[in-house]
Amino acid sequence: MDATEYRPDNRLLRLREVTERTGLSRATIYRHINKGTFPKPRKLSSGTIRWHSGIIENWINTAGTPGN
Repeated sequence: MDATEYRPDNRLLRLREVTERTGLSRATIYRHINKGTFPKPRKLSSGTIRWHSGIIENWINTAGTPGN
């Protein structure tokens, strides 16, 4: 796949979408980020952060497995 090719599952997610997909609260997500057990968001601009959907899906699929 070309790096510029759009895939519907290849998006940048808002915090609200991350909480919906993971079932975690905002506070829990930030607690996990601080502990290093959740992916850090990308800062797009002042006050705008997003998570890559593929990274979040991978985290969901591997959450609870040994070493994660």
